[in-house]
Amino acid sequence: MILKKKAISLIIIFTVTLCLTPILNLFVNENNLLGFNNISNAQSKYFQVHGTKIVSPEGREFIPIGANINGWNFMGWDAKELGGAAKLVNSIQNDWNFNIVRATVGLKEQIWQGQRMSQWQWSTHREIALQSLDKIVAAFTNKKIVVMLEAHDWTCSYPQGNDLLLLNDFWKTIAERYKTNPYVWFNIINEPGVVSKGKGVSPEWVKIHQEMIRLIRDRVGAKNPIVVDADSCGQDSDSWDLEMVDEKSSAILHQGYKLKFFDGKSYENIIFSLHVYDLWAHGNKKMDAKFIDYLYRVQKKGHALLIGEVGNAGENDFNRFQAPGLVYRNALPLKIGMLAWHFQPGDKFGLVSTGNRWGSEIDSQTNPSNLTKGFGEYFWPSRVKQALSS
Repeated sequence: MILKKKAISLIIIFTVTLCLTPILNLFVNENNLLGFNNISNAQSKYFQVHGTKIVSPEGREFIPIGANINGWNFMGWDAKELGGAAKLVNSIQNDWNFNIVRATVGLKEQIWQGQRMSQWQWSTHREIALQSLDKIVAAFTNKKIVVMLEAHDWTCSYPQGNDLLLLNDFWKTIAERYKTNPYVWFNIINEPGVVSKGKGVSPEWVKIHQEMIRLIRDRVGAKNPIVVDADSCGQDSDSWDLEMVDEKSSAILHQGYKLKFFDGKSYENIIFSLHVYDLWAHGNKKMDAKFIDYLYRVQKKGHALLIGEVGNAGENDFNRFQAPGLVYRNALPLKIGMLAWHFQPGDKFGLVSTGNRWGSEIDSQTNPSNLTKGFGEYFWPSRVKQALSS
C-alpha cells in the first residue's frame, strides 16, 4: 500500500512537472528576449565580448543604442564650445535613454568640398584636444554611458606614411589616458576603404587594424573594447543591388577573424561596426532580405557587431531614407545595437525636424511631435529596448 502511494505521488509530480515546464521555459525565454539575462554571474571591471554578445562590467548583456556626438575638431562643428557635447548628457540619458555615444575626432585640418572648416590639428593642439575629450568622457562615463572615441580623418581611404604615424600617436595617447576607464571604447578609424565592385577587401584593413590592436593591447596594455569599422566606406559591401553580400567583398565576413587571432595569440574584446547608408537603401529599395542574411552570417562567424552609424537627411534623401528603418526592423531583434548620425548635426542628418535638428530639441519629453520621419521616429522607441538591456 505504501509503495502504491509512493508510485501515485511520483506520477503526480512527473505530470505537474511536464505541465509547468513549458510555462517556466516561456518565462525564461521572455526574460532573455527582454535582455534581463545575466551572461555570467562573475562581474568584471571591463566590458567583455563573448562570441556575438557584449557583456557589461556588471555581467549583463549590453545592447548599445545611442548617437554620434561632436568630440573634437570634426568639421568645426564644436567650434562654438570645445567639449560642449558634455552638456547634452542629461538629454541623452533622461530623454533618449541612450547608453552609448560615439565622439567624432578630427586629427588634421578639416577640409570639406574645398573649404577649410577648421585649421586645428592633433599635432599642434593636443592639450586642447585632451581637455575637450576629458570633459566629454567625464560627463558621460560618470553616468555609465559608454564614450566611443574615433578618428574621423580617413573616410573612404586609409592613412599612409606620416598619417599612419599620426594615428599611432593618437591611439597610444588615448589608450594610455583612458585604459582604466572601462566605459571608454576605441573605434580605430572611420569608414575606411573605397567601394568598388569585385575589388575584394583592402589589404590595409587587416594590416592597419592589426598594428593598432598590437599597440593598444600589447604596448599599452589597455583592455577597453576595440571597435573596427568595416571596409568599403564602412558599409562592407560592393553592391547597391538586392543581391546577397559576396563574402569576398566583406571585410568582416572574410577577414574579421584575422583581427581576433594573429601573431600566434588571441586578441579579445574586438567589436565590428557596420555603417548603414546608400549601399543598403539605394534608390529607396527595401533590402531587408539582404540585410538579414548579412547579419546572420556575421553572427554565425561568432563576431560581435553594432551599427556605428545610420541616418538620412530627410524624406528626399532617396538613397538613404530607408536605412534607419531597415536597422530598426532587423538589427535590434538580433540584439545588434545602433547609433544615430547625428545627435548634434552640422548637416541635415538630425533626429528632430526643427531648430538645429539636435536631439536635445525634442518638443516633448514623453511624446515628441518633431521627430524626423524615417529616422528620429525609429530611435525614439529604441530607447525602450535599450532600457531593458541595461
